[in-house]
Amino acid sequence: MKANPKKIPLDKQAYLICGEDEFRVESTVRELLDQLVPEADRAFGLDVVDGRVENVADTLRVVQDVRGALVSDGLFGGGAKTVWFKEPSFLSVKRVMGSEEVKNAAAALLKQVKDGLPEGSRLVVTASAVNRAQSFFKTFDAAGVVVDFGSNLKAAERDVNAAMLLDECLPKIPLKMGQAEKHAFLARAGTDSLRIVSELQKLACYCGKRAVATAEDIETVVSRNSVSEVWALTDAFSRRDKTETVRQVRRQLDQGENAIYLAQMLLGTVSDLLAVRDALDRGWAAAGRDGVAWQALPEEVAEGLSQGEKDVRKSLVGWRGKKVADYARQWKTRELRLARHHLVKLREELVSSQVPEDFLLATRVLQAMG
Repeated sequence: MKANPKKIPLDKQAYLICGEDEFRVESTVRELLDQLVPEADRAFGLDVVDGRVENVADTLRVVQDVRGALVSDGLFGGGAKTVWFKEPSFLSVKRVMGSEEVKNAAAALLKQVKDGLPEGSRLVVTASAVNRAQSFFKTFDAAGVVVDFGSNLKAAERDVNAAMLLDECLPKIPLKMGQAEKHAFLARAGTDSLRIVSELQKLACYCGKRAVATAEDIETVVSRNSVSEVWALTDAFSRRDKTETVRQVRRQLDQGENAIYLAQMLLGTVSDLLAVRDALDRGWAAAGRDGVAWQALPEEVAEGLSQGEKDVRKSLVGWRGKKVADYARQWKTRELRLARHHLVKLREELVSSQVPEDFLLATRVLQAMG
């Protein structure tokens, strides 16, 4: 089940809290443990077993530690005992996952959960990624509670989760932002939950009693991550700001970014702009406050989008979709096709030409912008 931490039932024996969202996983398990094990009982009522090991022998040891802790008495004699098993290596470390000994040990632990733990014993497992098809996930889902914050998320899903987290955190700080400022914040901070919270706290300290963040505050305080640095380049290109685009190209190269990677990112950006511009022109889509609203498409077009490497109907959602639609309206379809031609040539030249990369990038990018 997917659950809010405050709604997690406390009468279960097994809990799995998993997902790529480190902040949510960590905060959820902390809240759960606060309810399961009062602070006064922590010394003898809570065992923490760190499963972040790299080899078979250590994995077998920590699994045995967990199994032993679950059957030992808490509080010197039959009291409640909660075991927190952090990041089991047999769920993520390839050299460990293939071991038959480890598989048998993990199966024994799962059987222990299925058969029922001793009265008063509870097992809480946290993991960054758990395949839903694995017996581990299924066992906890059937015998206890699973709180799943998602694994192997697509870019659009990470964008949505980041926006939701920002909306949740702002009132708690407290700090106010307009919609445009939220977009600017996320464009710089990225989608990593721990980074969002950290940058938000830093911004709140900077704003102080004013408690309202402006675009200038965000520009001054919030650090760019490596992904948002590239977004700064693609955004400048998309809005046809030649000076800023060339500046971002040089900055990326100075920081050691791969020129072919930059060319590919720009080519992907043009492909998105072209798809949206074409759809807007044909009446297949409309730009609104919440992004791109897709209409019913001809069957062959819908099939082509769904079978491609990236379906723009799913990848361009929310504020990101709105930005791409706004930028697409600044281009004509033929201009975007010409831009794509120049960027394809750029990619080829970066592989085969002896001309310096910075010159090739700057020249071809300017030609692509018209």
